[in-house]
Amino acid sequence: MFFVPSKKSVNERAPLRRSLIASTVAAMIDEVGVENVTMRSVAARLGVSAMALYHHVEDKNELLRMVGDDLLGQIALPDPDSRDPRELFIEIVAAAMDALRSVPGLSAVVLTSRLLPNARNILLYCIHLFERAGLEPDAAREAYAGLHQLVLGRLLVEESPHFQLSPAPHLDDEIRDYLKALRSSASFESALSALLDHYLPPSRHRRPR
Repeated sequence: MFFVPSKKSVNERAPLRRSLIASTVAAMIDEVGVENVTMRSVAARLGVSAMALYHHVEDKNELLRMVGDDLLGQIALPDPDSRDPRELFIEIVAAAMDALRSVPGLSAVVLTSRLLPNARNILLYCIHLFERAGLEPDAAREAYAGLHQLVLGRLLVEESPHFQLSPAPHLDDEIRDYLKALRSSASFESALSALLDHYLPPSRHRRPR
């Protein structure tokens, strides 16, 4: 009697690559939504055990960070000397927010202290861009921290159901008017402009390199 090995799927025979894991999770998010993606369901889609998946990623949040980082990796960071720093910041912020908006729910885990390579590259690029505009390193980090918080706050307001306007009349019209302003893109654009005006006044020139 000969022992016949059981057939294995392609994913079981091949080592799990992070790119394969990320693309699988992205496809599942499109199909079932972020909230319904679990470590077990991803492992099943990959044809491996949940334990095997845990050898490559720590938890669901890391799965989502991988997807978000792939999206951020599609942003081409421009030459810092190609244009005015203010224009570059506005372009990068818009591109990063559009990337994260494409999969609601990612910003809360992608823009955290546990940055993957592409998110880290954007962070360092922006800090160095503030430095090239004339800020000292501490001030450049402070400036980017403000920008970081502004972007996180805007994405939270857009994605969270708790900030949606209710169709029912609000008990307090002043609060309702405020919520309209909060959800308006104009309020974010004004805040971004004010932050850049503070750290990049017209008289500030880039340091020669």
